[in-house]
Amino acid sequence: MQNLYEEIIVLGLLLFAVFGIYLMLKVHYHFAFGLMKNTASYEKYHLAIDRAKEYLFFTLKVLLWLALIGMLAFGSYYLWNGISLKAFLFELWAKIPEGFWLEAFFVIIRIAVIIALSRYVLKIVYAFLDKNQQKAIENRCESCREITIVKFYTRLHNMVKYTVLLGILYRITLFFTFLDVVSRGLWILLIVYFIVSVGLLAVNGLTMMKEKRGA
Repeated sequence: MQNLYEEIIVLGLLLFAVFGIYLMLKVHYHFAFGLMKNTASYEKYHLAIDRAKEYLFFTLKVLLWLALIGMLAFGSYYLWNGISLKAFLFELWAKIPEGFWLEAFFVIIRIAVIIALSRYVLKIVYAFLDKNQQKAIENRCESCREITIVKFYTRLHNMVKYTVLLGILYRITLFFTFLDVVSRGLWILLIVYFIVSVGLLAVNGLTMMKEKRGA
């Protein structure tokens, strides 16, 4: 009976681990959507963004319940067949290399620092861009259209936002050797996105120059 209690405790810990992963994903996506606030694009598309956020968190909750049910079924199967969950976990634990948890702790600290600094820097950058956008609109020439200026700064906002976001995800994957393929994919995506964004920004900048020359 004592062993049964231990097995039930182990099953409870596994269920708690699933819930912990859900919380980590929830915090991550809260941060990702938080980066979109205080931007021109968010003010324009906030209803669609808020709806996407609502659907995403609903999906996370569905996945949480499916994972909890799956883990409960897995644990129940082991217990029903007399297989020790405790022994299974200790076997997995023994395969973890020495110093892994200390390294993981420092990795989590570095990730938290990167996210906190990035969010602080982005707030400063967004405030600077919004201030310059307002000045550009107020001081524009007669033939310069406001929509052209707004598009330029919106694209600049998005370029900074998604470049930083992809950069953070890339830097996080570098901490984990088993995510080598993912980190390479994110690096390629980051370069391609940055090149395309700069190209679109240059086209918008040329449009603004043409409107100024037409004054």
